[in-house]
Amino acid sequence: MLKPQPTVVELLTAENGMRKVSCTQTLQAHCGLGPAAAKEITDALLDKQYPTVSLPSAVAARALVIELAASGVVARFAEGPDYDPQQRLASALSSAQAVLGPEVLRSCLALCAHGEWELALSRGLAALPSGDDSNSTPEFVLLSELAVEFGILQRR
Repeated sequence: MLKPQPTVVELLTAENGMRKVSCTQTLQAHCGLGPAAAKEITDALLDKQYPTVSLPSAVAARALVIELAASGVVARFAEGPDYDPQQRLASALSSAQAVLGPEVLRSCLALCAHGEWELALSRGLAALPSGDDSNSTPEFVLLSELAVEFGILQRR
C-alpha cells in the first residue's frame, strides 16, 4: 500500500494585527514542532521569506490554514509535483457546472486557463446560490475546500 504524500503549506503574509504568539503556537500544535522551530518559521514569515511546513494529509493542511487565518496569517497549499491548483479548480468547476450557470462557468474557466485561480474561485463561490441550505451542498463544500487550499479566507 502506498503511503500518502505529505501536503506542504506555504505561509505567505502576515496581515496587520497578526498575532505572532498565536501563529507560533498553532504551528507547534499542527506540525509537531518544538517552540524554537515554530518561532523560526514565524520569524521567517515576518521577514517575508515564505516558509513552508509539511503536514501528513490535505485535511490536516486545511485545518492549519484555517487556524492560521484566525491568527492573521495568509497561508495556502504549496504548488508541488502532486498539487496542481489549475487542474484542481477546473475539476471542481466541472463538478459545479450545473449550479454555476454557463456564463459564470465560462468566465471561471477562462480565468483559470490564464492562471487566475484565486479570482476564478472567488467568482465561482460568489455565483453559488445563497441561503442556509446552500452552505452544505457538495458544490459549496468542494469550492470552499479549494478556497482554503488557495488561502482565500477571511480572518475570523
